[in-house]
Amino acid sequence: MNSKWIYRFVISVLVPAAALGLAAGQAPAQNYPGKPVSFIVPYGPGTGNDIIARILSQKVGESWSQPLVVDNRSGAAGAIGTELAARAAPDGHTILIASTSQLINPYISRVRYDILKDFTAVVVPGTLPYLLAVPTASPAASIKELVAQAKAMPGKFNYAGSFGSVSHFMGEMLKTAGGIDIALITYKGTPDAIADVIANRVQIWFTTMATGTPLAKADKIRVLGVAGKKRAAVLPDVPTMAEAGYPTLDVSASFYVLAPAATPKPVVAALNREMVKALATQEVKDKLGAAGVEINSTTPEEAGTLLRTEVAGWGKVVRESGVEMK
Repeated sequence: MNSKWIYRFVISVLVPAAALGLAAGQAPAQNYPGKPVSFIVPYGPGTGNDIIARILSQKVGESWSQPLVVDNRSGAAGAIGTELAARAAPDGHTILIASTSQLINPYISRVRYDILKDFTAVVVPGTLPYLLAVPTASPAASIKELVAQAKAMPGKFNYAGSFGSVSHFMGEMLKTAGGIDIALITYKGTPDAIADVIANRVQIWFTTMATGTPLAKADKIRVLGVAGKKRAAVLPDVPTMAEAGYPTLDVSASFYVLAPAATPKPVVAALNREMVKALATQEVKDKLGAAGVEINSTTPEEAGTLLRTEVAGWGKVVRESGVEMK
């Protein structure tokens, strides 16, 4: 076979085939979105996932011919909505906003999804620091005072959360760091937990800045510490966990916009482009900042790397806690 024949073969057969493949890959993105996009939130309204999703969906929808519709599918510590998104058609018309709890779930519950195999990462819009709060009726004015009181009454202090959540493991971290005996009281939804904290039926609450800040400003709870290297602008008088003497409680929730695993790369790229553009606007910065969200904004590749790293990191935390799978 001479070189001229090979050259003609490449030009006449292989190059058009490659071009056809490229065009096929571009077509989904050119026609995207072809219908309303469902943005699944695996928790109820008012949670960190919900707040971020609604802010992003409103801004992204302004530049699309189709709406980006928030769909709250709560239950099973976020597993119900996450599984629904994992089984959706991989065409970019169903996406999920996941958070750290969805990364923890597979280590402690028999969920029917694999966060790494069933999804492809689109973007990390930001992180949301956690805080430690107590009822306003609590006599504790600091975490150290809270720990001292819990030590004086072993087995009498409870903390609110859901099994397998970040709040659950922050409670485990406080038990270890403070050498105290406190018990997890589980709740199906955030509103029930809030009601019991406000009523002083639960003595300790770990929650995100977005959920806890409005309650603190309304004097319904008292915040004793916040995660982060510096104090939160929305709660400037509250010390960081490190300042309060408990650096191991410096925990933030990462938020991931995910699409089903087989979603075409051009569609993922288009989604990322719109999300990043929205995150760069002053309007979105102001709204997320008011909720305590620290904006990140990543490429799909960066988001995927962070996702894999965090999944492995939380696996280590779960193993060291001794919490067993249900």
